Amino acid sequence: MAFDPSQRARQTVYQDTVINYFTKEKGQALTVSDDQAFCTQLRLTLSRELGVTEAGAITQFPNPAQMVRCLNELPPDHSSPLLFLERVLNGQDQSLLVKKLRQTFPNIKIIILTTEVPRERLLLFHELGADNVIAKPVSANTLIEKMAFTLKPQSRIGQAIDLARSLLQQKKYAAAQDACAKILALKPGSAAAYLLLGDTYRETGDFTKARTAYETAASSAELYLAPLQRLAELYEATGDKTRLKECLERLDELSPLNVDRKVSLGSVNLDLGNTEEAEEYFSKAMVQMQRDALEGISALSGRIADIYTERDPEKAEKYIRTSLEVKEKFLSRDDIALFNRLGLSLRRQGRWQDAVTEYRRALKLAPDDANLYYNLAMALAEGRAFPQAKAHMLKALEYNPQLPQTGATIAFNCGAVFLQNDDRSRAAAFFRQALEQNPDLRSAQEGLARAAG
Repeated sequence: MAFDPSQRARQTVYQDTVINYFTKEKGQALTVSDDQAFCTQLRLTLSRELGVTEAGAITQFPNPAQMVRCLNELPPDHSSPLLFLERVLNGQDQSLLVKKLRQTFPNIKIIILTTEVPRERLLLFHELGADNVIAKPVSANTLIEKMAFTLKPQSRIGQAIDLARSLLQQKKYAAAQDACAKILALKPGSAAAYLLLGDTYRETGDFTKARTAYETAASSAELYLAPLQRLAELYEATGDKTRLKECLERLDELSPLNVDRKVSLGSVNLDLGNTEEAEEYFSKAMVQMQRDALEGISALSGRIADIYTERDPEKAEKYIRTSLEVKEKFLSRDDIALFNRLGLSLRRQGRWQDAVTEYRRALKLAPDDANLYYNLAMALAEGRAFPQAKAHMLKALEYNPQLPQTGATIAFNCGAVFLQNDDRSRAAAFFRQALEQNPDLRSAQEGLARAAG
Protein backbone atom coordinates (compact mmCIF):
# COMPACT_ATOMS: atom_id res chain seq x y z
CA MET A 1 0.00 0.00 0.00
CA ALA A 2 1.37 3.43 -0.97
CA PHE A 3 2.43 5.77 1.84
CA ASP A 4 -0.11 8.55 2.30
CA PRO A 5 1.46 11.55 4.09
CA SER A 6 -1.89 13.31 4.52
CA GLN A 7 -3.42 10.24 6.16
CA ARG A 8 -0.41 9.95 8.48
CA ALA A 9 -0.74 13.65 9.39
CA ARG A 10 -4.44 13.21 10.17
CA GLN A 11 -3.73 10.16 12.30
CA THR A 12 -1.13 12.15 14.26
CA VAL A 13 -3.73 14.86 14.95
CA TYR A 14 -6.19 12.21 16.14
CA GLN A 15 -3.56 10.69 18.43
CA ASP A 16 -2.66 14.11 19.88
CA THR A 17 -6.34 14.82 20.63
CA VAL A 18 -6.75 11.57 22.57
CA ILE A 19 -3.40 11.88 24.38
CA ASN A 20 -4.20 15.46 25.39
CA TYR A 21 -7.58 14.39 26.79
CA PHE A 22 -6.11 11.69 29.03
CA THR A 23 -2.92 13.48 30.11
CA LYS A 24 -3.52 17.25 30.22
CA GLU A 25 -7.29 17.23 30.79
CA LYS A 26 -7.11 14.23 33.15
CA GLY A 27 -9.89 12.54 31.19
CA GLN A 28 -11.28 9.11 31.96
CA ALA A 29 -12.67 6.29 29.82
CA LEU A 30 -15.52 4.28 31.30
CA THR A 31 -16.49 0.96 29.74
CA VAL A 32 -19.70 -0.97 30.30
CA SER A 33 -19.13 -4.04 28.16
CA ASP A 34 -19.07 -7.81 28.45
CA ASP A 35 -16.70 -7.96 25.47
CA GLN A 36 -13.33 -8.60 27.11
CA ALA A 37 -11.58 -8.57 23.74
CA PHE A 38 -12.67 -4.98 23.12
CA CYS A 39 -11.82 -3.86 26.66
CA THR A 40 -8.35 -5.35 26.29
CA GLN A 41 -7.91 -3.72 22.90
CA LEU A 42 -8.91 -0.32 24.28
CA ARG A 43 -6.42 -0.66 27.13
CA LEU A 44 -3.62 -1.76 24.79
CA THR A 45 -4.41 0.96 22.25
CA LEU A 46 -4.09 3.64 24.92
CA SER A 47 -0.97 2.20 26.54
CA ARG A 48 0.99 0.83 23.55
CA GLU A 49 -0.14 3.05 20.69
CA LEU A 50 -0.50 6.32 22.62
CA GLY A 51 1.61 5.86 25.75
CA VAL A 52 -1.33 6.66 28.04
CA THR A 53 -0.53 4.87 31.29
CA GLU A 54 -2.13 7.24 33.82
CA ALA A 55 -3.73 5.46 36.75
CA GLY A 56 -7.49 5.47 36.43
CA ALA A 57 -7.44 6.30 32.71
CA ILE A 58 -9.82 3.38 32.13
CA THR A 59 -12.43 2.00 34.49
CA GLN A 60 -14.43 -1.07 33.51
CA PHE A 61 -17.86 -1.68 35.05
CA PRO A 62 -19.74 -4.99 35.09
CA ASN A 63 -23.11 -3.25 34.88
CA PRO A 64 -24.64 0.20 34.16
CA ALA A 65 -25.69 0.77 37.80
CA GLN A 66 -22.09 0.90 39.02
CA MET A 67 -21.15 3.20 36.14
CA VAL A 68 -23.96 5.64 37.04
CA ARG A 69 -22.84 5.57 40.69
CA CYS A 70 -19.33 6.53 39.54
CA LEU A 71 -20.68 9.42 37.43
CA ASN A 72 -22.65 10.73 40.40
CA GLU A 73 -19.49 10.76 42.53
CA LEU A 74 -17.34 12.72 40.06
CA PRO A 75 -16.47 16.29 41.15
CA PRO A 76 -18.13 19.12 39.16
CA ASP A 77 -14.83 20.25 37.62
CA HIS A 78 -13.95 16.76 36.34
CA SER A 79 -13.40 16.42 32.57
CA SER A 80 -16.37 14.97 30.71
CA PRO A 81 -15.94 11.16 30.85
CA LEU A 82 -15.72 9.14 27.65
CA LEU A 83 -18.19 6.26 27.96
CA PHE A 84 -18.02 3.09 25.86
CA LEU A 85 -21.41 1.36 26.18
CA GLU A 86 -22.55 -1.90 24.59
CA ARG A 87 -25.70 -1.54 22.50
CA VAL A 88 -27.06 -4.70 24.14
CA LEU A 89 -26.13 -5.85 27.65
CA ASN A 90 -27.45 -9.10 29.13
CA GLY A 91 -30.05 -9.24 26.40
CA GLN A 92 -31.27 -5.69 27.06
CA ASP A 93 -31.12 -2.86 24.54
CA GLN A 94 -29.53 0.21 26.18
CA SER A 95 -31.35 2.99 24.30
CA LEU A 96 -33.33 4.09 27.38
CA LEU A 97 -30.12 4.23 29.42
CA VAL A 98 -28.55 6.51 26.79
CA LYS A 99 -31.54 8.84 27.04
CA LYS A 100 -31.31 8.98 30.86
CA LEU A 101 -27.54 9.52 30.78
CA ARG A 102 -27.87 12.41 28.34
CA GLN A 103 -30.55 14.05 30.49
CA THR A 104 -28.68 13.56 33.78
CA PHE A 105 -25.08 14.06 32.60
CA PRO A 106 -25.34 16.37 29.56
CA ASN A 107 -21.57 16.71 29.08
CA ILE A 108 -20.72 13.00 28.98
CA LYS A 109 -19.37 11.63 25.68
CA ILE A 110 -21.13 8.39 24.72
CA ILE A 111 -19.80 5.85 22.20
CA ILE A 112 -22.05 2.88 21.45
CA LEU A 113 -20.40 -0.50 20.81
CA THR A 114 -22.09 -2.96 18.48
CA THR A 115 -21.21 -5.96 16.33
CA GLU A 116 -23.79 -5.08 13.71
CA VAL A 117 -25.14 -1.75 12.56
CA PRO A 118 -28.92 -1.80 12.13
CA ARG A 119 -29.56 1.68 10.70
CA GLU A 120 -32.87 2.38 12.43
CA ARG A 121 -31.56 1.34 15.84
CA LEU A 122 -28.42 3.46 15.48
CA LEU A 123 -30.49 6.46 14.40
CA LEU A 124 -32.48 6.05 17.60
CA PHE A 125 -29.28 5.98 19.68
CA HIS A 126 -28.04 9.18 18.02
CA GLU A 127 -31.42 10.77 18.56
CA LEU A 128 -31.43 9.88 22.25
CA GLY A 129 -27.96 11.27 22.85
CA ALA A 130 -25.15 8.98 21.63
CA ASP A 131 -22.16 10.86 20.20
CA ASN A 132 -20.66 8.07 18.11
CA VAL A 133 -20.88 4.38 17.22
CA ILE A 134 -18.14 1.76 16.89
CA ALA A 135 -18.84 -1.39 14.89
CA LYS A 136 -16.68 -4.23 16.23
CA PRO A 137 -14.19 -5.60 15.48
CA VAL A 138 -12.30 -2.33 15.08
CA SER A 139 -8.66 -1.53 14.29
CA ALA A 140 -6.49 0.51 16.66
CA ASN A 141 -6.32 3.41 14.18
CA THR A 142 -10.10 3.50 13.74
CA LEU A 143 -10.59 3.32 17.52
CA ILE A 144 -8.27 6.32 17.99
CA GLU A 145 -10.05 8.23 15.22
CA LYS A 146 -13.48 7.54 16.74
CA MET A 147 -12.30 8.74 20.15
CA ALA A 148 -10.76 11.89 18.65
CA PHE A 149 -13.91 12.89 16.76
CA THR A 150 -16.04 12.20 19.83
CA LEU A 151 -13.85 14.31 22.09
CA LYS A 152 -13.27 17.28 19.81
CA PRO A 153 -14.10 18.45 16.25
CA GLN A 154 -11.20 17.55 13.96
CA SER A 155 -11.89 19.94 11.07
CA ARG A 156 -11.81 23.72 10.73
CA ILE A 157 -15.59 23.77 10.22
CA GLY A 158 -16.14 21.50 13.21
CA GLN A 159 -14.05 23.75 15.45
CA ALA A 160 -15.96 26.83 14.24
CA ILE A 161 -19.26 25.10 15.04
CA ASP A 162 -17.93 24.21 18.49
CA LEU A 163 -17.08 27.90 19.07
CA ALA A 164 -20.57 29.01 17.98
CA ARG A 165 -22.14 26.42 20.28
CA SER A 166 -20.00 27.64 23.18
CA LEU A 167 -21.07 31.26 22.57
CA LEU A 168 -24.71 30.15 22.52
CA GLN A 169 -24.28 28.34 25.86
CA GLN A 170 -22.78 31.55 27.29
CA LYS A 171 -25.90 33.44 26.06
CA LYS A 172 -23.74 35.61 23.78
CA TYR A 173 -26.38 35.48 21.06
CA ALA A 174 -25.08 38.23 18.77
CA ALA A 175 -21.57 36.74 18.83
CA ALA A 176 -23.01 33.26 18.18
CA GLN A 177 -24.93 34.62 15.16
CA ASP A 178 -21.73 36.22 13.83
CA ALA A 179 -19.92 32.91 14.30
CA CYS A 180 -22.68 31.11 12.36
CA ALA A 181 -22.38 33.66 9.55
CA LYS A 182 -18.64 32.94 9.31
CA ILE A 183 -19.33 29.20 9.16
CA LEU A 184 -21.83 29.73 6.33
CA ALA A 185 -19.23 31.81 4.48
CA LEU A 186 -16.81 28.88 4.76
CA LYS A 187 -19.46 26.23 4.03
CA PRO A 188 -22.65 27.59 2.44
CA GLY A 189 -25.70 25.54 3.37
CA SER A 190 -24.15 24.10 6.55
CA ALA A 191 -27.04 22.38 8.36
CA ALA A 192 -25.20 22.59 11.69
CA ALA A 193 -24.71 26.36 11.30
CA TYR A 194 -28.38 26.93 10.45
CA LEU A 195 -29.36 24.76 13.41
CA LEU A 196 -27.31 26.90 15.81
CA LEU A 197 -28.60 30.06 14.15
CA GLY A 198 -32.14 28.83 14.78
CA ASP A 199 -31.24 28.18 18.42
CA THR A 200 -30.04 31.77 18.87
CA TYR A 201 -33.26 33.16 17.37
CA ARG A 202 -35.39 30.87 19.52
CA GLU A 203 -33.55 31.94 22.68
CA THR A 204 -34.14 35.61 21.81
CA GLY A 205 -37.84 34.99 21.10
CA ASP A 206 -37.72 35.45 17.32
CA PHE A 207 -39.68 32.29 16.48
CA THR A 208 -40.25 33.24 12.82
CA LYS A 209 -36.52 33.49 12.06
CA ALA A 210 -35.88 30.40 14.18
CA ARG A 211 -38.37 28.40 12.12
CA THR A 212 -36.81 29.60 8.84
CA ALA A 213 -33.33 28.62 10.04
CA TYR A 214 -34.48 25.18 11.22
CA GLU A 215 -36.35 24.54 7.96
CA THR A 216 -33.24 25.50 5.98
CA ALA A 217 -31.15 23.13 8.12
CA ALA A 218 -33.67 20.32 7.59
CA SER A 219 -33.70 20.80 3.82
CA SER A 220 -29.87 20.94 3.71
CA ALA A 221 -29.47 17.52 5.35
CA GLU A 222 -32.46 15.22 4.97
CA LEU A 223 -31.16 12.57 7.39
CA TYR A 224 -30.18 15.12 10.06
CA LEU A 225 -32.80 14.69 12.77
CA ALA A 226 -31.88 17.64 15.00
CA PRO A 227 -33.48 20.41 12.86
CA LEU A 228 -36.76 18.49 12.72
CA GLN A 229 -36.60 17.91 16.47
CA ARG A 230 -36.11 21.66 17.03
CA LEU A 231 -39.01 22.44 14.70
CA ALA A 232 -41.24 20.04 16.62
CA GLU A 233 -40.31 21.75 19.89
CA LEU A 234 -40.98 25.16 18.30
CA TYR A 235 -44.39 24.15 16.93
CA GLU A 236 -45.33 22.66 20.28
CA ALA A 237 -44.29 25.85 22.10
CA THR A 238 -46.32 28.02 19.70
CA GLY A 239 -49.33 25.68 19.69
CA ASP A 240 -49.14 24.94 15.94
CA LYS A 241 -50.60 21.42 16.11
CA THR A 242 -50.90 20.89 12.35
CA ARG A 243 -47.24 21.65 11.66
CA LEU A 244 -46.24 19.72 14.77
CA LYS A 245 -48.04 16.67 13.40
CA GLU A 246 -46.31 16.99 10.00
CA CYS A 247 -42.90 17.38 11.64
CA LEU A 248 -43.37 14.40 13.94
CA GLU A 249 -44.47 12.30 10.97
CA ARG A 250 -41.25 13.16 9.10
CA LEU A 251 -39.21 12.24 12.17
CA ASP A 252 -41.11 8.97 12.58
CA GLU A 253 -40.42 8.09 8.97
CA LEU A 254 -36.68 8.69 9.40
CA SER A 255 -36.34 7.09 12.85
CA PRO A 256 -39.29 4.72 13.37
CA LEU A 257 -38.17 3.02 16.61
CA ASN A 258 -38.86 5.97 18.92
CA VAL A 259 -41.82 4.88 21.06
CA ASP A 260 -42.23 8.27 22.76
CA ARG A 261 -42.67 9.98 19.40
CA LYS A 262 -45.42 7.56 18.38
CA VAL A 263 -47.21 8.44 21.62
CA SER A 264 -46.74 12.16 20.81
CA LEU A 265 -48.18 11.55 17.35
CA GLY A 266 -51.17 9.84 18.90
CA SER A 267 -51.66 12.74 21.28
CA VAL A 268 -51.43 15.49 18.63
CA ASN A 269 -53.80 13.59 16.33
CA LEU A 270 -56.25 13.34 19.21
CA ASP A 271 -55.96 17.11 19.74
CA LEU A 272 -56.73 17.61 16.04
CA GLY A 273 -59.77 15.33 16.21
CA ASN A 274 -58.14 12.51 14.21
CA THR A 275 -59.25 9.73 16.54
CA GLU A 276 -58.55 6.83 14.17
CA GLU A 277 -55.02 8.06 13.39
CA ALA A 278 -54.43 8.63 17.10
CA GLU A 279 -55.42 5.07 17.93
CA GLU A 280 -53.21 3.77 15.11
CA TYR A 281 -50.14 5.53 16.54
CA PHE A 282 -50.90 4.41 20.09
CA SER A 283 -51.18 0.82 18.78
CA LYS A 284 -47.86 1.19 16.93
CA ALA A 285 -46.24 2.41 20.15
CA MET A 286 -47.50 -0.66 22.01
CA VAL A 287 -46.31 -3.00 19.24
CA GLN A 288 -42.86 -1.37 19.23
CA MET A 289 -42.60 -1.68 23.01
CA GLN A 290 -43.61 -5.34 22.74
CA ARG A 291 -41.03 -5.89 20.01
CA ASP A 292 -38.30 -4.28 22.14
CA ALA A 293 -39.24 -6.54 25.08
CA LEU A 294 -39.16 -9.65 22.88
CA GLU A 295 -35.82 -8.49 21.46
CA GLY A 296 -34.44 -8.55 24.99
CA ILE A 297 -35.74 -12.07 25.68
CA SER A 298 -34.40 -13.25 22.32
CA ALA A 299 -30.98 -11.73 22.96
CA LEU A 300 -30.81 -13.34 26.40
CA SER A 301 -31.68 -16.76 24.93
CA GLY A 302 -29.01 -16.25 22.29
CA ARG A 303 -26.46 -15.36 24.93
CA ILE A 304 -27.19 -18.57 26.86
CA ALA A 305 -26.96 -20.51 23.59
CA ASP A 306 -23.48 -19.07 22.99
CA ILE A 307 -22.36 -20.41 26.37
CA TYR A 308 -23.60 -23.89 25.42
CA THR A 309 -22.32 -23.85 21.81
CA GLU A 310 -19.05 -25.71 22.42
CA ARG A 311 -20.16 -27.66 25.50
CA ASP A 312 -23.63 -28.93 24.63
CA PRO A 313 -24.91 -28.37 21.05
CA GLU A 314 -28.36 -29.76 21.94
CA LYS A 315 -28.90 -27.20 24.68
CA ALA A 316 -27.50 -24.49 22.39
CA GLU A 317 -30.10 -25.51 19.81
CA LYS A 318 -32.86 -25.32 22.43
CA TYR A 319 -32.01 -21.74 23.41
CA ILE A 320 -31.52 -20.56 19.83
CA ARG A 321 -34.95 -21.97 18.94
CA THR A 322 -36.38 -20.13 21.96
CA SER A 323 -34.71 -16.96 20.69
CA LEU A 324 -36.35 -17.40 17.27
CA GLU A 325 -39.73 -18.43 18.66
CA VAL A 326 -40.19 -15.35 20.86
CA LYS A 327 -39.54 -13.14 17.82
CA GLU A 328 -41.61 -15.21 15.41
CA LYS A 329 -43.94 -12.36 14.38
CA PHE A 330 -41.06 -9.90 13.99
CA LEU A 331 -38.37 -12.00 12.29
CA SER A 332 -36.39 -10.10 9.65
CA ARG A 333 -33.06 -10.29 7.86
CA ASP A 334 -31.50 -8.79 11.01
CA ASP A 335 -32.05 -12.23 12.59
CA ILE A 336 -30.03 -14.18 10.02
CA ALA A 337 -27.19 -14.62 12.51
CA LEU A 338 -29.54 -16.64 14.73
CA PHE A 339 -30.35 -19.01 11.87
CA ASN A 340 -26.65 -19.40 11.08
CA ARG A 341 -25.94 -20.25 14.72
CA LEU A 342 -28.84 -22.73 14.79
CA GLY A 343 -27.58 -24.38 11.62
CA LEU A 344 -24.09 -24.71 13.09
CA SER A 345 -25.48 -26.23 16.28
CA LEU A 346 -27.48 -28.78 14.27
CA ARG A 347 -24.48 -29.68 12.11
CA ARG A 348 -22.40 -30.28 15.23
CA GLN A 349 -25.03 -32.85 16.19
CA GLY A 350 -24.71 -34.48 12.75
CA ARG A 351 -28.20 -33.26 11.75
CA TRP A 352 -27.25 -31.71 8.43
CA GLN A 353 -30.75 -32.14 6.94
CA ASP A 354 -32.30 -30.12 9.79
CA ALA A 355 -29.61 -27.48 9.26
CA VAL A 356 -30.54 -27.32 5.56
CA THR A 357 -34.18 -26.79 6.54
CA GLU A 358 -33.28 -23.86 8.81
CA TYR A 359 -30.96 -22.23 6.26
CA ARG A 360 -33.70 -22.43 3.62
CA ARG A 361 -36.14 -20.90 6.09
CA ALA A 362 -33.69 -18.04 6.62
CA LEU A 363 -33.28 -17.52 2.86
CA LYS A 364 -36.93 -16.48 2.72
CA LEU A 365 -35.94 -13.52 4.91
CA ALA A 366 -32.68 -12.76 3.08
CA PRO A 367 -32.63 -14.35 -0.39
CA ASP A 368 -29.38 -12.60 -1.31
CA ASP A 369 -27.30 -13.46 1.77
CA ALA A 370 -24.00 -15.01 0.64
CA ASN A 371 -23.16 -16.43 4.07
CA LEU A 372 -26.44 -18.34 4.18
CA TYR A 373 -25.73 -19.94 0.79
CA TYR A 374 -22.21 -20.79 1.96
CA ASN A 375 -23.49 -22.46 5.13
CA LEU A 376 -26.17 -24.27 3.15
CA ALA A 377 -23.50 -25.57 0.78
CA MET A 378 -21.41 -26.80 3.71
CA ALA A 379 -24.38 -28.60 5.28
CA LEU A 380 -25.20 -30.30 1.96
CA ALA A 381 -21.55 -31.31 1.54
CA GLU A 382 -21.60 -32.86 5.01
CA GLY A 383 -24.62 -34.89 3.84
CA ARG A 384 -22.66 -35.87 0.68
CA ALA A 385 -25.18 -34.07 -1.54
CA PHE A 386 -22.23 -32.76 -3.56
CA PRO A 387 -23.97 -31.42 -6.71
CA GLN A 388 -26.41 -29.40 -4.60
CA ALA A 389 -23.55 -28.19 -2.42
CA LYS A 390 -21.70 -26.92 -5.50
CA ALA A 391 -24.81 -25.14 -6.81
CA HIS A 392 -25.28 -23.29 -3.53
CA MET A 393 -21.57 -22.46 -3.22
CA LEU A 394 -21.73 -20.90 -6.69
CA LYS A 395 -24.70 -18.87 -5.48
CA ALA A 396 -22.72 -17.70 -2.45
CA LEU A 397 -19.85 -16.62 -4.69
CA GLU A 398 -22.26 -14.87 -7.03
CA TYR A 399 -23.56 -12.70 -4.19
CA ASN A 400 -20.11 -12.18 -2.64
CA PRO A 401 -17.15 -12.87 -4.94
CA GLN A 402 -14.81 -11.79 -2.12
CA LEU A 403 -16.09 -14.50 0.24
CA PRO A 404 -12.92 -16.68 -0.03
CA GLN A 405 -10.83 -13.66 0.98
CA THR A 406 -12.54 -13.45 4.38
CA GLY A 407 -10.55 -16.38 5.78
CA ALA A 408 -8.23 -19.22 4.80
CA THR A 409 -10.64 -21.83 6.14
CA ILE A 410 -13.50 -20.41 4.08
CA ALA A 411 -11.35 -20.44 0.94
CA PHE A 412 -10.36 -24.05 1.68
CA ASN A 413 -14.00 -25.08 2.19
CA CYS A 414 -14.92 -23.52 -1.16
CA GLY A 415 -12.15 -25.53 -2.78
CA ALA A 416 -13.22 -28.73 -1.01
CA VAL A 417 -16.80 -28.44 -2.32
CA PHE A 418 -15.57 -28.05 -5.90
CA LEU A 419 -13.04 -30.88 -5.53
CA GLN A 420 -15.83 -33.16 -4.30
CA ASN A 421 -17.55 -32.42 -7.62
CA ASP A 422 -14.32 -33.13 -9.56
CA ASP A 423 -14.08 -29.45 -10.59
CA ARG A 424 -10.31 -29.56 -10.12
CA SER A 425 -9.22 -26.29 -11.72
CA ARG A 426 -11.71 -24.23 -9.74
CA ALA A 427 -10.86 -26.16 -6.55
CA ALA A 428 -7.14 -25.50 -7.06
CA ALA A 429 -7.78 -21.75 -7.37
CA PHE A 430 -9.52 -21.69 -3.99
CA PHE A 431 -6.83 -23.80 -2.33
CA ARG A 432 -4.24 -21.29 -3.61
CA GLN A 433 -6.29 -18.44 -2.11
CA ALA A 434 -6.34 -20.31 1.20
CA LEU A 435 -2.55 -20.72 1.11
CA GLU A 436 -2.05 -17.05 0.27
CA GLN A 437 -3.80 -16.24 3.54
CA ASN A 438 -2.22 -19.07 5.54
CA PRO A 439 0.79 -20.73 3.86
CA ASP A 440 0.97 -23.36 6.63
CA LEU A 441 -2.61 -24.63 6.23
CA ARG A 442 -1.92 -28.35 5.71
CA SER A 443 -5.45 -29.18 4.53
CA ALA A 444 -5.13 -26.62 1.72
CA GLN A 445 -1.69 -27.98 0.76
CA GLU A 446 -3.12 -31.50 0.54
CA GLY A 447 -6.19 -30.26 -1.34
CA LEU A 448 -4.03 -28.51 -3.92
CA ALA A 449 -1.99 -31.69 -4.41
CA ARG A 450 -5.19 -33.73 -4.93
CA ALA A 451 -6.58 -31.17 -7.36
CA ALA A 452 -3.39 -31.39 -9.41
CA GLY A 453 -3.27 -35.22 -9.28
